[in-house]
Amino acid sequence: MTSATIIGQRRPVTGPLLLLLAGMGALLAGCQSPGRESPELARQRAEAAAEAPAVPDGQIDEQIHRLWKEKSPEMNSRLNVTVDRGEVLLTGNARDPDMRVDAVRLAWQADGVRKVLNEIKIADESSLSDSATDAWINTKLWAALLLDGQVKSSNYSIETVNQVVYIMGVARSGVELEAVLQHARELPRVRQVVNYVRR
Repeated sequence: MTSATIIGQRRPVTGPLLLLLAGMGALLAGCQSPGRESPELARQRAEAAAEAPAVPDGQIDEQIHRLWKEKSPEMNSRLNVTVDRGEVLLTGNARDPDMRVDAVRLAWQADGVRKVLNEIKIADESSLSDSATDAWINTKLWAALLLDGQVKSSNYSIETVNQVVYIMGVARSGVELEAVLQHARELPRVRQVVNYVRR
């Protein structure tokens, strides 16, 4: 009995071989040519880059403490700084309103600061002649800035002390800064507007 070779006959694909082929297919599907990435990965990289601070948080913290020390060593003993991705949180008890204004103003001067959250309390409020009026001015001014489409309100800090409005932060343009100042000037009961905004 002679054996014959059957040309073109396909052997059935067995279980182990099928698993091997499936694994290779998945591996090849995950590979991409060098220098190319999926749109989703590119989007994630862009978002991460946008959120990354231009200046490390530790450096921002050091700058603020140095600026405070140059102004008054007492500021560092009374006040605290927390920095997270360029956003600065200020806490503690200021001796008086002037110290609180200086603390916020100097914090905005540090390189890399994107936002300043002021939670500093005033230890001695006897220097405030009319805190209710100051609070009213602050509330009205914040409302005006939030409703103004050409103003990015998160770029600013506002302090009102004895009806004097101190405006601090970073303006995106001269037009935006003028709009902010104008809102403050138009409020009743405001005696003076002090501009500490950077550009």
